[in-house]
Parts: sequence; structure tokens; C-alpha cells
Amino acid sequence: MELKKERNYLWDNIKTFLIFLVVAGHLLEGTKLLLPFAKDFDYWIYTFHMPAFIFVSGFLSKSYCKDGKVRAEKVLIFSAYYLVFQLALTGYKMLVGIEVEGAGILDIFHSNRGLWYLLAIIFYYLLIPIAEKLPAYVTITVSVILSVLISDAPDAGILLAVHRIFVFAPFFFIGYYMSNNALMKIRKINLFIRLLLGSLFVACSILIWSLQNRDDIPIKLFYGKANFTELEVWFRYGALLRLQALAIALLMIAGVLLIIPACRLITSYIGRHTLSIYLFHMPLVISLMDTEFLEEIQIVSVTDFILLLLAAATIVGVLSIPVFEYPFKWIRLAVQKIQKTPPKHAV
Repeated sequence: MELKKERNYLWDNIKTFLIFLVVAGHLLEGTKLLLPFAKDFDYWIYTFHMPAFIFVSGFLSKSYCKDGKVRAEKVLIFSAYYLVFQLALTGYKMLVGIEVEGAGILDIFHSNRGLWYLLAIIFYYLLIPIAEKLPAYVTITVSVILSVLISDAPDAGILLAVHRIFVFAPFFFIGYYMSNNALMKIRKINLFIRLLLGSLFVACSILIWSLQNRDDIPIKLFYGKANFTELEVWFRYGALLRLQALAIALLMIAGVLLIIPACRLITSYIGRHTLSIYLFHMPLVISLMDTEFLEEIQIVSVTDFILLLLAAATIVGVLSIPVFEYPFKWIRLAVQKIQKTPPKHAV
């Protein structure tokens, strides 16, 4: 009798935590944050939540290239996700009268808000065969250098998410090269010491971030899509800011890896549905932000802040219902069917 492989709930719990921050951050971004703590919280989560997501994606991509063989199906599936949701979101925006980037519904090269993540994952997957042949320190060093240099390049806007792809690349490859054994050894440290170390990493990330005034570190730096000209900084200072942003995110990722429990929680199932939550919450956020509904909401007290977090948790909970997974299953099945269909030869 074949034993069922036990699920690793650590990654489910981490992804649940991160997707909640993504939704909460998008809601906070559109409101009038008159409560200083809420403003600081919103700013702080942007320093690490997407780098952490990309790190997790890198760690979980180890099966993409095995024994020299590439699982091209994953690239095809993510490409199909991008095309379907790009067209769907663009069509939705045109339908409700929201301004569309680029030349219209067929302009697939201007990624809608949030879809840059899919483009980034496709690009990273394509680079994995090359990364497999290089030492980890070479790939990571080159990716860090490129993340700085792309920030000084002429503004590419949202075309193919070029800036974000390169800016966040170090996190993907750090995750990819991190071994399961290394992670398990860290997780086996005494619980008290692990929590202490995790808290220390979190505290250090907050300290480094807070050493400079918020106005000295533009929040656009952490979005990863603005160059140094748009950030209004010289190259040397901008490079230091980019490396500082990298350090803050890595400290937070280390803290999350140490603190988040690996046991099954009541919310663990949400971690299986983060992609659908990520993509399906965007039409809601786009509507609320572009119709200025969120701007009418003022966060002036702790109660307001808590209510907004509860709204984010509700959105995450509703979108984690399995029905929202169906489009992804249909897309995957369609790609697999096309792959298995033999080509027709001319007679």
C-alpha cells in the first residue's frame, strides 16, 4: 500500500500570511491613512511581501529542471495564465470605463496591475536551466548587480514588467538555491531560540528601514518598477537604497522562515489558493481604486485599521473557495491537451 506524502504546511502558512499582506496592502494603498501607525504598516509591508513571495516561488521551483530535463509545461501554463487574465482584466477595465494602458485589449505586452508577477515567474523559469549550470554565488551576484543597473536604465514603464523582473530576481534565485536540508536544519533549532532569532531579524529589518525618514526612501523603490530618475536620486545613492531594500527584505524573509509554524492551522488551506486569490482580488481592487471609492475611506483610529484588516481577511477567505480554482484547472487541462496532441502532417 502506497503511503500518502505528508503535506508541508510551512509553505502553506507562509503563503497564507503573505497573500493577506498583499490584499491588505492594496486596500491600505487606496485609503486616506491619517493614522500614523497604519501609514507605517502599509509602507513596511511593501518592503518585503512581494520579495518574500518570489523567494517562496524560487524555493518551490526546484522540480522545474531535473536530471538535465526541463518541465516546459510549467512555462506554457503560466504563459496561458498571463494571456487569459491579461485579456480578461483589460476587457474588464474597458467595460467599466477605466483607462487602459497601451493600445487596447490586444496589447498584451503592457501588464495590468499585478500580472507582472506571472511574467516574472515565466522569465525566471526560462533562466533556471542556465542557473543550474552556474554556482549559486555567481547567479545571485549577477542578479544583484543587474537589479541595481536596471534601476538606472531608462524607464521601461510597465512594458513586460522589465524593471520588476530584474529588481526581484535575486530573491527568486536565493530561494531556488536554498536547499531543503539547510531549511530543515534551521527549523530544528530549539523553538525558543528560533522565535528569538526570527524576532531579531524582524526587528533589524524595521530598524534599518526606520533609520531614514520615510521621505528619504520613496515607497516606489519597493515597488521595483521605478528607475532612479523617477525616484529623484543619483546612481550612487540609488544603488545604496536598492541594496538596503534587498537587505531589509532578506531579513524579513529570514524572520518569516523562523517564526511561521509548520503545523496544520485552520487557515493553512488558503496557502493552496494564493494564485487564484492574487489574481481574482485585482478586479475588486482596480474598481475600488480607479473609481476613487477607497479614497473616501479615512483610517483615523485603531478601530478603522482593524476593520480594514478584517475586510482584507474576508476577501482572502472568500476567494479561497475552491470554485475560484476552476479557471486555472481548465487552463492547465487545455495546455496539457494541446501538448499531448500530435502534430498533423500534410499528406
